[in-house]
Amino acid sequence: MVIRIDDAGWGDLIGGCLLGFLRQETGEYVVKLIDVSHFQPPNFIRKTYLEEALRLAKEALKELRVTKEEEIEICTGSVLSEIRLTLMEEGYKVKPTHIEGELQDLVENSLLDYYADLGVPRENLTVESGRDRFYVLLRWVMEDLERREKFVKTGWNSWNNKWRYWRPKKKNFGNRKTSL
Repeated sequence: MVIRIDDAGWGDLIGGCLLGFLRQETGEYVVKLIDVSHFQPPNFIRKTYLEEALRLAKEALKELRVTKEEEIEICTGSVLSEIRLTLMEEGYKVKPTHIEGELQDLVENSLLDYYADLGVPRENLTVESGRDRFYVLLRWVMEDLERREKFVKTGWNSWNNKWRYWRPKKKNFGNRKTSL
């Protein structure tokens, strides 16, 4: 049997980070949340998200009844580094790898459901992370900064130095004439 572990949400502006665990052969899926508080001061600077990721991984592996005879494929993402190291030290068969396919789809869709639970309109989100999703989330936060900033990964230097003061540019169409 093969257990696969992946993360989602690490690079997104809001929310915590999800960890997905999949037993490939049976389709058993467990998802865990590293709370956003681990990505806010003072926890972020202390990297408490690494300890929390390990705690959640041990919880999930226990739920899945994983044995040391099973291979564990773990994404190479930095939030999973403590999990990889500790499980190797404990004698598990750990294989760092790039995760694609079923688990990636499951954990990314779980992430979008989590964002929807926070109040982000689901129809505005796609599973592809990156610039477009970043700006969807940023616009959502800025619509009500006072109430939504608690969902932001404020431990990032860029939040206080740049994004907290960002406002969408207004489209200026100048004196362009249009014909009908």
